[in-house]
Amino acid sequence: MKNQLELIAAEINSPCVSISLNTHRTHPDNISDSIILKNLLKEAEQRVITEFGKRPVKELLEKMERVAEETDSNYYLDSLHLFISNSTLAIIKSPWPVKENAVHISDRFSIKQLIKQLNRTESYLILLLSQSGVNLFHAINDGIVEEIKTGTSLLQKIFIT
Repeated sequence: MKNQLELIAAEINSPCVSISLNTHRTHPDNISDSIILKNLLKEAEQRVITEFGKRPVKELLEKMERVAEETDSNYYLDSLHLFISNSTLAIIKSPWPVKENAVHISDRFSIKQLIKQLNRTESYLILLLSQSGVNLFHAINDGIVEEIKTGTSLLQKIFIT
């Protein structure tokens, strides 16, 4: 995630659209997430067209239309962050909620919330020993993210996150 944020932070383009929204991990709450995402994309589209016109941001508008189809509400975490420009489309699912659903349009992406959350993150491993076997879990802050299965490279799992 750090590498992706560094690439997003370095981009200067006009316009850069950043959309952040709180999402739900479970059904049926996550059904409303798709509706909220579509509403925020519609708001962003209207604002971009009003400010820049349709022709200069044609690629951006096409990406905004595709993004709702590319995200699956069954696999959201606690928030979703979209970064869209003429040359970029990045979708980041985050285990941290945002203060409010928002659309930011500028010449740079709005990544302040993600940087704060990333700096307050503590990643660690939990080793569970029992009579029935041994399990290894990867956890971030106060929640288990995944179970590390046999056959996966433990060092790769530890150093990627």
